[in-house]
Amino acid sequence: MADIIMLWGEMEGDSFTPEKVFWLISKPHPHWVETTRDNLKLDFKETGFRQFISLSSNHIVTDAMLMFGLQYAYETQRLIESLNPVRLMVRMKPGSYLGMSHHFLGAPFEIEMDDVLREFLNNAREILESTGFGRDVVVISFNPYIEDMLLENLNRIRNLNYKFMSST
Repeated sequence: MADIIMLWGEMEGDSFTPEKVFWLISKPHPHWVETTRDNLKLDFKETGFRQFISLSSNHIVTDAMLMFGLQYAYETQRLIESLNPVRLMVRMKPGSYLGMSHHFLGAPFEIEMDDVLREFLNNAREILESTGFGRDVVVISFNPYIEDMLLENLNRIRNLNYKFMSST
């Protein structure tokens, strides 16, 4: 069962057309699973990309946007420039979640352990949160323990049009 379901797409009135759906799975390790629309089957299929996270992070949504949605950010080029040193400097270690995710930002909590890389990551987070994201977001929470952090994160992203729903 997913702890969080996050959808990115276009909201018009009461209707929502999703482009991507993300599932936050907490077992065996907390991670986002990305699915995208498969137009041939009129369904969503898993892309194979994962982002391993810490459930205590204040940037759960921001980090997912940096990993899976750079093309939707308003300042894509600045974000790529900010994240490029992270991509170039990350070294895969045996047992690292970075290698399991197939992506350099697949485990932000590992990047935060390095003083230099943490600065680049924090700069990218600030850029995204201050400039905004070009898709509407719907978040459905099944985990009441992280809802306050999620709402705080969503509110920090400038001009983000979102809906938040809780199962509790």
